[in-house]
Amino acid sequence: VALGRLAAAIAARPPAELARLPAAERALVAEYAAAEAEARAQPLHAARSSLIESGVLLYLHTAGGGAAWGLFESVRQRLDRAALVQNVARTSLVTCFVPILLVGGVVTAYNKWNKATDTVEEKFRLYFALALALYPSGRLLQWVETFAPLWLGGHIVGFASFFTWTLYTESDLMRSDRELEQARGAARQAA
Repeated sequence: VALGRLAAAIAARPPAELARLPAAERALVAEYAAAEAEARAQPLHAARSSLIESGVLLYLHTAGGGAAWGLFESVRQRLDRAALVQNVARTSLVTCFVPILLVGGVVTAYNKWNKATDTVEEKFRLYFALALALYPSGRLLQWVETFAPLWLGGHIVGFASFFTWTLYTESDLMRSDRELEQARGAARQAA
């Protein structure tokens, strides 16, 4: 998705600027721009590509998986309607926000801090601080477990749903670079 948008933006530049690119790169830009134009012609392309690029689709699947798991477990245990609604809502919220906060927030912060450290002493301080942060994060996960005890099952259902969807839609997320290059080569030969 991102390469197609980039190629479309490059292809829209004045011809004099494009002429400075080597012929192979101009052909690649034209190929990706044509693929992006074809994709844009499909209904809901902008919404679909935005959801894929931002990761929102993953969060929607995990929230849906949490809701489904909360519903399934509540029905299986024959809980009353109030407990069912509570399990669905809490599990859905937690399975959506735990990945956003832990994966998105923690990994982003770690990458930022890790790039800002150069010396062995700075790296040691960073890793020591992260190790110390594990204890309070364990307490946080205990609170999450108390608030929404079904969250882990919902998380698994949501991830299974997301990966099933990416396989069903033949998303490039599930394909290796080699497979993408082979598909591009086959498309060139067919054209």
